Amino acid sequence: MLALVTGATGFVGSHLCFALQKSGIQVRALCRESSSLRWLEGLQFETAKGDICDPSSLPAAVAGVDLVFHVAGLVQARRSFEFDRVNRQGTRNLVDAVRSAAPSLRRFLH
Repeated sequence: MLALVTGATGFVGSHLCFALQKSGIQVRALCRESSSLRWLEGLQFETAKGDICDPSSLPAAVAGVDLVFHVAGLVQARRSFEFDRVNRQGTRNLVDAVRSAAPSLRRFLH
């Protein structure tokens, strides 16, 4: 079983990655180029370079996964359009990528 985790380099996402691995699920972490992997030290995982705000980076990230755990998002922003771009449009981008590149996905958890 292979799970893609968005937001994997954050506090919640990194703990989710460790819990998934502990339960025997392989982890693919969606990581932006600028992301620090320090929260994932000691974890066996595959890295998928991408960003939920960049639709072209997502098909390769979701290809072949059984599960998607979408925990990426903004909790603070300077302007409302930033929330919309990341939390709404980013989620839409991910769902669109799953529909086109992961038709046999078993579960999408948001």
